[in-house]
Amino acid sequence: MEKLKKVFAGRVGGIVLCVLQIVVGVLLLIDPVGFTSGIIIGAGAVLTMVGVFHAVRYFMVQPETGRQAQLLFKGITLTLAGVTCMTQYGWFLTAFPLLTVVYAGWMLILAAMKVQQMADMLRTKSGRWYLPAIAAALAAVLAAVILINPFGAAAAVWTFVAISLIAEAIVEMIGAILK
Repeated sequence: MEKLKKVFAGRVGGIVLCVLQIVVGVLLLIDPVGFTSGIIIGAGAVLTMVGVFHAVRYFMVQPETGRQAQLLFKGITLTLAGVTCMTQYGWFLTAFPLLTVVYAGWMLILAAMKVQQMADMLRTKSGRWYLPAIAAALAAVLAAVILINPFGAAAAVWTFVAISLIAEAIVEMIGAILK
C-alpha cells in the first residue's frame, strides 16, 4: 500500500508539472512579450525581497555571522539585481536571442535526462521506454532548430518555444499516466 502511495504521488507531481508547462506554453502563445515581461518583473520582485531580507538580517545577527555569511553583500547584490529586473525588463527582451540559446542548452540537458530515463527503463525491462526516447528526441530536435537560427524572428521563436513546451509536456503527461 505504501509503495502504491509513492507511485501515485510521483505521478500526480509529474502530471501537475506537465500541466504547468502546458499553461506556460499557452501563455507564451497568447502574449509572449507580456508573459516574459511579467516573469522578469516577478523574478525581480522576489530578488528584491530576498535581498532586503539578507541586508536586514545582516544587522540583526552577530557581526561575525554576518561577515562569514556575507549577508550585506548578498542583500545589496540581490536587491540591485531585482530592481534592475523590475525597471529594465525591456533589456532582457532585447537580449532574447541569447536567452533562446540558453533555453536550447537547457533543452539539451533535459534530452540527456530523458536518455538516462530511457536507458534505466530498458535496463530494468520496464515497459514504455519509448516515451522518454520520444521526449528526448523531440527536445534534441527542437534545441537544434533553435541553435541553428537563434537570432531569427522573435515571434517565430516564441511560438516555437511555446509549442515545444506544450508538445513535450503532453508526451511527458502520457508517460506519467501510463506508468
